[in-house]
Amino acid sequence: MDRTSPLPPSSVPKQQPMSESLPLPFLPDELVVEILSRLPVKSLLQFRCVCKSWMSLISDPYFMKKHLHLSSRCTHFTHHRIILSATTAEFHLKSCSLSSLFNNPSSTVCDDLNYPVKNKFRHDGIVGSCNGLLCFAIKGDCVLLWNPSIRVSKKSPPLGNNWRPGCFTAFGLGYDHVNEDYKVVAVFCDPSEYFIECKVKVYSMATNSWRKIQDFPHGFLPFQNSGKFVSGTLNWAANHSIGPSSFWVIVSLDLHKETYREVLPPDYEKEDCSTPSLGVLQGCLCMNYDYKKTHFVVWMMKDYGVRESWVKLVSIPYVPNPEDFSYSGPYYISENGKVLLMFEFDLILYDPRNNSFKYPKIESGKGWFDAEVYVETLVSPMKH
Repeated sequence: MDRTSPLPPSSVPKQQPMSESLPLPFLPDELVVEILSRLPVKSLLQFRCVCKSWMSLISDPYFMKKHLHLSSRCTHFTHHRIILSATTAEFHLKSCSLSSLFNNPSSTVCDDLNYPVKNKFRHDGIVGSCNGLLCFAIKGDCVLLWNPSIRVSKKSPPLGNNWRPGCFTAFGLGYDHVNEDYKVVAVFCDPSEYFIECKVKVYSMATNSWRKIQDFPHGFLPFQNSGKFVSGTLNWAANHSIGPSSFWVIVSLDLHKETYREVLPPDYEKEDCSTPSLGVLQGCLCMNYDYKKTHFVVWMMKDYGVRESWVKLVSIPYVPNPEDFSYSGPYYISENGKVLLMFEFDLILYDPRNNSFKYPKIESGKGWFDAEVYVETLVSPMKH
């Protein structure tokens, strides 16, 4: 036979179908969990439809906790986002990727959010975020718990306080690790009273109800800002009146024991600074203020409750003649020290390494009234 002639058809080996020749690899269940628990929520919601076992796995409380743990501790903040409330007449919310804000500020990736309460011209205030849940105060009488990543929300019953002009409610959202329950604390204040008394109620997500607890410490009046959740506690900046004198203090509420204590601030330049406010960065309590209207100073408490652990984190300069505007935030700080904050209704990035500013470009963004960082999780306000 000629060596160059083709083989007869009968002698050509038949090619086996891929499924027969290469069986699908087997992945142990433990490996499947490790892979899936590192994926974004959007992918997991789609993967619930792959098969019944994946649906069961992704809905399992243990898996949700593992995904939350990995997402919240991701150093590249790929699962972190910031929600922005627009300054427009209509209530409008956007959600932006923090990774995009820091790494590609000239073209930030954002999504429009569909707020679950229909209130076209009422701007509900952002109370805070905890493990992917966002809390909004609705007219000071009830709250909304909402996970925008899975599009699930729950509205609390009304507080039922006797509101009158001059009254206000300072809220705070946190997590009771012992009872594994998300709680919202409402401090109802009536400054017109001769003896200021602030009544306190706690909303339990598990029972979907409010109950009274011990009043806010006598003589302490919280500012209208929200309480900041750190290490199982909610912390409010407050004014402590002693006779004709008043002092700025930090009041802490333990969410499990439901007891109060005072957290001591650092030794800072009280005479030359504005009234401080509180925040949270990297899971630590922060305090910030304007210093002589030339710098915005941020302190961080590295070890919660230990006064000696306060460190001056960053001092951010103001541009000349800042007029009446001050920085808001900071909302986040990256591993290399870049700080995300707000000035004149716009987000800005400050890099202390070269003392430079960048202004992220947000599609159809027209100024922001409020902001809050949250992590994408599977935590549902309907489950406990």
